[in-house]
Amino acid sequence: MKYPKQKRRKKRKEHKPSILHQKDGTCYLCIKLRKDYRIHPVVHEHHIFGGPNRQISEAKGLKVYLCLEHHLWGHQAVHNNHEIMRLLQQDGQRAYERTHSREEFMALIGRNYLDMEPFIVPPEEAEKVEPGITFLEPDCRGCFGASENQCKKCEEERHG
Repeated sequence: MKYPKQKRRKKRKEHKPSILHQKDGTCYLCIKLRKDYRIHPVVHEHHIFGGPNRQISEAKGLKVYLCLEHHLWGHQAVHNNHEIMRLLQQDGQRAYERTHSREEFMALIGRNYLDMEPFIVPPEEAEKVEPGITFLEPDCRGCFGASENQCKKCEEERHG
């Protein structure tokens, strides 16, 4: 071969250490939630911002080390509990914003986790909504607007 192809090296990804927690065998959530500093035989690396932002989490050190109970198995496991996941995301944002601005975080991740509040129904709207489950009338066939003769719950006349 006169002109052989040059071998290209694969670009290596940056693996920065965690900016929240050291890999010393302790679990970040055990320490945060229970004040338990035990050394666990196995800890998993959890990227705080997953999905399309996983590589960003890896490159910027936005990861923590979790015991199996808090990573996969328990009721407080990050992959089973949305509130715990949100708690980690807020901690990750706070840690990143110690050395960067909020605008830089927003440009990087695309979402602000510190200003997120649970959805609360305004008091005037809460009065209009009936609490609990709405049951069909006893003789209703489940019309839901599919027929001309609708039940009382559909705000028209009942089935005949």
